[in-house]
Amino acid sequence: MKYTSLNENLKFSRIIAGCMRTLDAGMDGNKLRNFVHNCMDMGIDTFDHAPVYGAGRCEKIFGDEVLRKDPELRSKIKIVTKAGIILPGQKGNKHIFYDSTKSNLLAEMDASLNRLGTDHVDLLLIHRPDVLSNPEETAEALTEIVKAGKALNVGVSNYEPAQFEALQKYLPYKLVANQMEFSVKATYNFFNGVVDNAQMNKTALMAWSPLGGGSVFKGEDEQSVRLRTVLETIAKEHQTDIDVVMYAFVLKHPAEIMPITGTMNVGRVKNAVDALELDLTYDEWYAILAASRGFDVP
Repeated sequence: MKYTSLNENLKFSRIIAGCMRTLDAGMDGNKLRNFVHNCMDMGIDTFDHAPVYGAGRCEKIFGDEVLRKDPELRSKIKIVTKAGIILPGQKGNKHIFYDSTKSNLLAEMDASLNRLGTDHVDLLLIHRPDVLSNPEETAEALTEIVKAGKALNVGVSNYEPAQFEALQKYLPYKLVANQMEFSVKATYNFFNGVVDNAQMNKTALMAWSPLGGGSVFKGEDEQSVRLRTVLETIAKEHQTDIDVVMYAFVLKHPAEIMPITGTMNVGRVKNAVDALELDLTYDEWYAILAASRGFDVP
């Protein structure tokens, strides 16, 4: 396993295990514990959560069946969670909305810790930028959370460069990560300043949906067909599966983007780990980019 340093005190496995589909996969306690230990055997030490995954139940089963059953495991893994999305009905609301007010962030942090069965997370992310947010107030909440030791580090998710800089301006701590969409299907964040801003500030990048939601495998839209043709050719040349090539596309960038797996299938997680050993050539990488966008670079 390869690892990426987010700062001098925090290092994540280059492949991160996403826990969003814990309930969808029908995970009970034994299955989830086996999944966690299988990930650890592959060198994966970082697990990605959010309160909105299963409306909090994904965090709760992880806390009840993994951390509370094996308290010593906590010191061996890194936990990421998020805050700031309010689901319909959560507060008597009809619509989903974002809330980065101080009161909400503090409350969500405490609720996540309670569900996860731990006194701290290694990284707390603002899940999505709240259009109504006051960055100074949001920074005040994050500062209080870090000072209390409830989150050892803070970052953001889905933040564009200006949003990132506005929040960072009011923080005494460095935002150590930005979790964004990166995949062979979604390449826009390579071109909108997100990656450049991260490299300039030495901010770690995490990739959600690194397989593009899986539509490449069977999708009949023009982009999926183009991509599948190119990916199958490259996979055949390297005697591997196309999802390995898809992960390798994200991993190739020197920003050391960390893909978050979206599966609870250990074999499929292993394909992500195997991708660490596949170093695509520039010709292969740009061929995938061209297939994704429908045209070559100028």
